[in-house]
Amino acid sequence: MGRSEPPAGSRSLPAAALLLLTVFAAAESATGADSKLFIGEIAVEDARATARPGQTLHYTIMHDDPERLKSRLTGWVADPGSSGDGVTISLDAYPVTQTPEANSRHLASTFLIDYTEPSIQGLRKHIEIRYGPHPAPAELEQFVYEHIKDKNLARGFDVASIVARSRAGDCSEHAVLLTALLRMYGYPARTVLGIFVSLQEPVMGYGHAWTEYRSKAGWIGVDGTRIDDSVGAHYIPLGVIRDESIAYQLAIVGVLHNLSIARITVE
Repeated sequence: MGRSEPPAGSRSLPAAALLLLTVFAAAESATGADSKLFIGEIAVEDARATARPGQTLHYTIMHDDPERLKSRLTGWVADPGSSGDGVTISLDAYPVTQTPEANSRHLASTFLIDYTEPSIQGLRKHIEIRYGPHPAPAELEQFVYEHIKDKNLARGFDVASIVARSRAGDCSEHAVLLTALLRMYGYPARTVLGIFVSLQEPVMGYGHAWTEYRSKAGWIGVDGTRIDDSVGAHYIPLGVIRDESIAYQLAIVGVLHNLSIARITVE
């Protein structure tokens, strides 16, 4: 049976909403990227001698609990280091990982990623008219970008079926809908929270959500917001939403603790 849509944000727990407001400064002042798509912004010092496409990016992330941050990064980034109250990492591309192995939960329809609901199943005909019966992940990424017409911060981390119906939201809504569509077409997928560093002037960091799907190469990042041409070294993953039950907002709060970041330096 399909769910009726609640008012915007009514699924959000107060703790989650409070943390979103306090971990970050308000995103409305963002000028380096579209502020309607991000959770919030983080100050970034651009210490690069030159700015060129494809260069390795060296980050120092100042965090209130650097050891906790290092432990969260270890699953993605090789040998995160320490620098005072900060953590240092280097990325030359998105950190594709082989672990964990994909399992049944990465294909399941859940409370958050509820692709068996009619509002998502109803998207099949539109997807397959355009891309055929076996759309590629990049095609589903493009479909999500175009399907969500109203890019705004007014939603409350909606479940995927509500996103399909409302066609509204920020990065979190794009991420859960893309995760749902990938699973619907048989791609193991999961929703990631982390940092997007916009390398446009002025260089800024943003709290962001995107999706990973499991391929033979490992967990590949895709971003339904299409805020940039590709998911690369300027995406820093910090956590996965593992609990997709009715209590998913509590899981989000746990991941957001990783984003208690004072500033980032990029070299």
